[in-house]
This record gives sequence, C-alpha cells and structure tokens, in this order.
Amino acid sequence: MDRRTRLTVYYLALVISVLSGFVVLYNYGMATWEGRPQPLYRSIEAVVQTVTTVGYGGDAPWSSPQMNYLVSLMALSGLVLIFAALPVLVVPLFEDAFRSSAPSSVRGIDDHVVLCNYGAREEVLIDELTERGVEYVVVESDREVANDLYTSGYTVMFGDPESDAALRRARLEYATALIANVDDETNPSVLLSARAVNPDVRTVSLTEDPNTADYHRYAGADDVLSPKQILGEQLAGKAVGSFDPEAIEAIEIEEDFDIAEFPLQNGSELIGRTLGESDIFERTGAAVIGVWFRGDFQSPPQPDARFDARSVLVATGGEAALDRLKAMTLSEGRHRRGDVVVAGMGVVGRTVTSVLSGAGIEYTTIDPAERSTVDVVGDATEREALRKAGIMNAGTVVLALPDDTTAIFATFAIRELNPRIEIIARANEQENVSKLYRAGADYVLSLAAVSGRMLASIVLDEEILSPGTQLKLVRTTAPGAVGESLAGADIRNRTGCTVVAAERNGNVVTNPEASFVIEAGDELVVAGTDESISRFQAAFV
Repeated sequence: MDRRTRLTVYYLALVISVLSGFVVLYNYGMATWEGRPQPLYRSIEAVVQTVTTVGYGGDAPWSSPQMNYLVSLMALSGLVLIFAALPVLVVPLFEDAFRSSAPSSVRGIDDHVVLCNYGAREEVLIDELTERGVEYVVVESDREVANDLYTSGYTVMFGDPESDAALRRARLEYATALIANVDDETNPSVLLSARAVNPDVRTVSLTEDPNTADYHRYAGADDVLSPKQILGEQLAGKAVGSFDPEAIEAIEIEEDFDIAEFPLQNGSELIGRTLGESDIFERTGAAVIGVWFRGDFQSPPQPDARFDARSVLVATGGEAALDRLKAMTLSEGRHRRGDVVVAGMGVVGRTVTSVLSGAGIEYTTIDPAERSTVDVVGDATEREALRKAGIMNAGTVVLALPDDTTAIFATFAIRELNPRIEIIARANEQENVSKLYRAGADYVLSLAAVSGRMLASIVLDEEILSPGTQLKLVRTTAPGAVGESLAGADIRNRTGCTVVAAERNGNVVTNPEASFVIEAGDELVVAGTDESISRFQAAFV
C-alpha cells in the first residue's frame, strides 16, 4: 500500500469515526436534553447537514445549552474535515489530472535490458546503456515512483517484478538481460518469474549479504553481485597499494599497455611539483593523461597546478613504466606494517579487513557495535575512540561507514588529529563524493558508481574501466573528427577526454601523437569521466 492510499484510508476511517460519534451524541441529546426523541436516521441526516455546512434541517433551534455546544462543535469539526480533505484527496486528484501516469506495459522494444527496481546504481547503468544506444525498461512496483520516473523521461512501467504477467508486459521474452535489485529476499522470486517467462535471458541479481548469493544462483541467476563486497575489495586494494608498490590495479588496453590510477602519498617526491617540473614521462616512460584534484578531474592538467597529498594521477604505459611511476607516488619514508585503521565493520569493512589480512597487513578496527572483529568499540567521529584506535600514528585509515554524513564528520575529526594520514573513504551517494574530498579525504569510491559499472560491464559484455577507478574507457569511432589530427580536433581541451589508443586495420597505436590523423573506420579507445565521455560523444560521434 503506497503513501497516498494509506492517507486516504486513514482519512476515511477518521471521518466515519467522527460522524458515528456525533450521530450517537446527537440522538442521545435530542431525547435527553431537548425532550424530542427521534429515529436514528433523522439524527444521521442532521449530523451530515451540520458537518457539511449545508443546513440544520428542521431540528433548529435547540433550547438546551448542551445541544447548542454539540452543534457548534459539529460545525467546527466539519470545517476541519473539509480542509483536511484538500491535501489528502482533492489536490492529488488535480495533480493526477495534469500529470502523465506510467504505463503498465511497453511496446515496440526489443533487445533491451529489464531493470527490476530503480536506484542510484541503476542510474549509472542507465547512463551507460543510453550512451551505447541500448534500450531498457524499469519495472517499478511503487506507482508514485513510476509516475515520477515517467514524467522525467525514463522508460518505465508500473508493475510487480515478481509477477510473470508484469515481466511479459515488459517484453522479457525479447530482452537480452534482466537485473534484479529489489532486496535479498525478493530477488530470487523475481528470478524464478524471469526464468518462467524467458529461460534464455541473462539474469543478474544483486545482494546486500554475500552469504545469500547461493540462493540467488539456485533461483536461476547467471551472475550475482554483492556491491558492498566489491566496494570493500576496491577500498582495500587502495590501502594495500600504500604498502606494496607492485599492487597496481591496471586495466590492459593492449599487450603491455595499461591504464591505472595512482594516489599520491604524503612524503611522495611529486608533492609540491607541477607535471612539467616532475619529468614523469622522461623518468618513467608513463604518460600522465589526467589528474584528480580533490575529486575534480583535469585532462590535461593545468601547467601551473601543483600536486598535493590528495592528488590522483591517471597514467598509461607498459607495466615497467607504471611500476616506476608507482614508486614515485609512494612516501619516501614507507609506512610501518600495522598502521591501517578500518572504521566501520559492516559488509564493506569486513571485506577490507579480509583483503588486508590476505596481504599480510595488520590493522585496527573501530565500530560502535561490540563484537569479536572490533578492536575499539566507539564512534569514528569521536576523538577519544580514534585515539584508542591509534589514529595518531596510523598511516592509512579506511572509512567504511554506512552513512555519508557520518563519514564526512569523521574525515574532519581524523584530519584534525593526524594531518598527514591517508584517508580512503566510502561514499554511498555519488553526490557526496565531492563533499568527502572537500572534507579532506584522499581517495573516495562511490558504492553506486562501483556497482553500476560492474552491472554495465556484465550486461554490455565489455570491459569498462575497473570499478575501483574513477574513470571509464569506451571504444568508439569518431566520424565527427575524421580528417583531423588529435591536436586539430582539440579533443582533450574540448571534452576532457584523452585518446589513449587507436586501432586501424587491425593495428593498434598506443598513446598516439598529437599529429595522429583520424581516418574513417578508425576505432579509438577514449578515457574520461562520465561527463567528459558524454561531451566527446556529442561532439564527435
């Protein structure tokens, strides 16, 4: 039952209760106080006339003060009930009259992706699908949400994703994939319905608790994702990279040509220098294609922009070149083992500690709940709890907190106690990533972005840049730039994207020169943020 239906039921129950009470009192009063007993139906008529302010019938006037007080109270109550009806019944009716409602079925759509439920991770996936011209339909069980999505321009239908009939109306028989993301208990039911409608459709199910993954597979899921577990692995990977220069999470574009991100540690020789002063390409052979400055991506970086402890370099090159660059980003005085603090011991935090243990790195955990895996019971926003966890001498802290507001506050507290510590943070909402950077975090990963990109990689059957990075790769043609050189097209300055490779007649050119001329049929590998990729496609595709 949605909110509007509940309010309507509550309102009608209130009206019936008030009227029934007044009828009983009025009938009693007419017999006792006025000495004029009458049938119950006459009392019902008088109460309705009074409450609705249409008149008093033939009973007026009343001689007793009790009846006059009662009739006055009835009239006032009628006004209150009428005004209460405006927001509950009248205004919603007018809103519905001027607002389009989401349909209960879709037509003329094939080779699409069916999304069961809508949220932040589906928003990321929809952006990826839209960029590649892949159609989708959201099956939403909440009518108000479905209507809002429909009026916002989404392809959506109102229906129960657990229903075979609703999935048929979503044309699941002709779909390429189905994403089940309602909740851990509902998703298996959705999968069973999907298999009944289309046994061959690819199904992906999301689970909050990794321990329930087998149930989703039993129900027919081809792929099961635990977004929180994936996020924990990515956060832990960044922490492990602070200790092990070989722990480079790179994405291979061509044989011995990768792209990777490198957060700068406190004490790195690059801090305080500009890209030109650092001579990175000359010293390492790796090409820096962009830099994250507190969550803001610059490609190419401004010549006078200086690196600081919260900068993240994005570079391409061979494995040896990236190894050399990684060494330059590390602190010259390496951290001691045992100086990692993990705040928050939910699914994300437990995954982080598991990865750290596997890498042989010691850690201290802090969480409000007392359990065997928690070393310090306390709030990560409280100075005393942070001190007990050893934050003053720690080199890295991983904030795996379930609430973004708490994470932002904890970042302020940690940065005050230890200005040189490396803060790796989880963000649940994409819009809070920039806030965490401004609060002082060194590296932030969004749960929505990580899980959304993993879904896109599976559904599109192509590798989008690792979910642990903040960029993505697309392989595309650029008909709007044919005949122009990369410098002439001015791709980096116009869009913020970088062409990291180009394939022509089966031959791949990595890190093409600015003089490289784009020809018809060339396939470019372009790296950039979501926004910059959109600008590139609008300008050249």
